[in-house]
Amino acid sequence: MEEPLIPFGACNLSSINLHYFCGKKGYNFEKLYETVYNLMKYMDNLIDKMDFPDPRFKDMSQKYRQIGIGVMGMADTLYEMDLPYDSNEGREHVSKMMKTISTACIEASADMAKERGKFHDYDVFESDVLDIVPNWTDDKKVLDKVKKNGLRNSLFNTAAPTGTIAISCDCSYGIEPCFGLVTTKTLSETGEKMNMVNPIFQRRFEKESWYTPDLLDKISQNKGSLKNLRGIPKEVRDVFVVAHDIKPKDRIDMQAEIQKYVSAAISSTLNLPETATRDEVSEIYRYAYSKGLKGITIYRDGSKKFQPISFSKEKQEIQSNFTRPSKLQANVHTIETGNGKLYVTISTHNGKPVEMFISIGKSGQTFNTFTEALGRTISIAFQHGVPVDNIIKTLIGINSDRPIWSRIDENDKKPDQILSIPDALAKLLKRYYTNGQIVSEQGNGEFCSKCGTYSLIMVEGCSTCTNCNESRCG
Repeated sequence: MEEPLIPFGACNLSSINLHYFCGKKGYNFEKLYETVYNLMKYMDNLIDKMDFPDPRFKDMSQKYRQIGIGVMGMADTLYEMDLPYDSNEGREHVSKMMKTISTACIEASADMAKERGKFHDYDVFESDVLDIVPNWTDDKKVLDKVKKNGLRNSLFNTAAPTGTIAISCDCSYGIEPCFGLVTTKTLSETGEKMNMVNPIFQRRFEKESWYTPDLLDKISQNKGSLKNLRGIPKEVRDVFVVAHDIKPKDRIDMQAEIQKYVSAAISSTLNLPETATRDEVSEIYRYAYSKGLKGITIYRDGSKKFQPISFSKEKQEIQSNFTRPSKLQANVHTIETGNGKLYVTISTHNGKPVEMFISIGKSGQTFNTFTEALGRTISIAFQHGVPVDNIIKTLIGINSDRPIWSRIDENDKKPDQILSIPDALAKLLKRYYTNGQIVSEQGNGEFCSKCGTYSLIMVEGCSTCTNCNESRCG
């Protein structure tokens, strides 16, 4: 949680693209300071202009005036400055950026306190404020202003998730290291896969002789990393590290450095390889505690079957070992759906389903065309060794506009909710063709109320739907 709130407090967040301040003459800290100073005043103005769902939110927000100025593009900034994310030099540069932001926030808040007034009950908390604020800045001029004027805002900066915001600004997420220099993105509407190349990496090296389409494919297959790939200069490999290249302790050290200059808290996800053990996770949490972190989140690669960003793998042609005999045993099932009664014939061979024929009564040609295609597709999956459980997980929970309650077997005491034709087939397979094994009906994540699928997973410390991109963090 990046923004601890008092009862009926409200998030008032913004994000600054740190990469914007990179220039040919180095990093423009003066421009960063000016931007943050002005943004603080803008965010304070918003508190008085916003609409609130409940008058209690308005009252508390206007009393304590919490602001959360965050950052994004940190990994891109370090790439541009030729500073490895996991180096002392990288941490020193990040520390200077965060200190600049913190100092600008405090000065702006102190100036506004003089012009517009302090936050509610400031006098009650004044001694605490004067003890705490020197942890966030050592600028004597600013500290003198705080002592003289007080503060307009009880909180002023944070490190929040910036998923969709960062995408719209074409920069790296929040304070996170780059997930992969080349990633494979699946387009939700067409299912088409495309390579996404880090824009800094592309701009700086696309004219180099070693930068080729073949190399980009190899990087994607190497989890987006340059590690152990031949032909790439060492100085490039050392700087352009990605999340899975960085040791957990280096990630924690970076977060600890950032936290020094954050008045609220930090939302950050530490990426672990698929092979991470419980003992390794325990060690990470203990080390984070020893460094005084307010919080830490981990994500183990592959812990969810579907994740929003993945890496391509070498194509493997799957062969079918099934040769159809002239006779097969089959079972015929009927099940009611919102679109009519479904007639399903499932043929088995050596105790396993190998064919499915589906038709639907009195529903017209369109639905029968659909069910025939679905039956053929599932049959191919059976014959190519796709586990029945995987087929069930893919189909179960798919919604339609005509859900009904129906008994899968006439002897069932209670009916099941049949959400759609695919959901009916999944429940049928689960009942009769999984050897009694239980298959989750909730897909691979939590339920998304926007699109009706079980596709909510944790991304950058925030629940995000991999199906429709809905985010619980806004």
